[in-house]
Amino acid sequence: MATKLGVLSKVGPRIINQGTVDLEEMAGRIAKNTTYNTEEIYSILRLCVKEANDALKEGETVKMDDLLTIKLSMKVGGKVKMGIRADRGAVANLNNPRLWTAGKVSNHANLTKTTDQLIAAWNEEHPDDLVED
Repeated sequence: MATKLGVLSKVGPRIINQGTVDLEEMAGRIAKNTTYNTEEIYSILRLCVKEANDALKEGETVKMDDLLTIKLSMKVGGKVKMGIRADRGAVANLNNPRLWTAGKVSNHANLTKTTDQLIAAWNEEHPDDLVED
């Protein structure tokens, strides 16, 4: 018997990692649209990261408008946890289906299907390996 989670991980849509944009790459992209050079932008971005870390060390919450909020908490025993909450507007913008083409999403044909539809299709195609209820 197949598990629901196992089937969904096989047939559900998944974003294909297109690579990682680090600060240096971001600086280069920003520099193309400004009069600053890549090194200047990179220095500013590094300073932004340093200031965010310094604020967190002071117990402050760091909010990066239109992206995320970082807030610290502490567990019993003094272990610090970092909570990262995405900006709702940023998430809403990413939920635009026109962004997610077949080149960016595996199982693209299943993009708009519900969990029940995916399970039903699996069970129909794999009668010898039905999903457990």
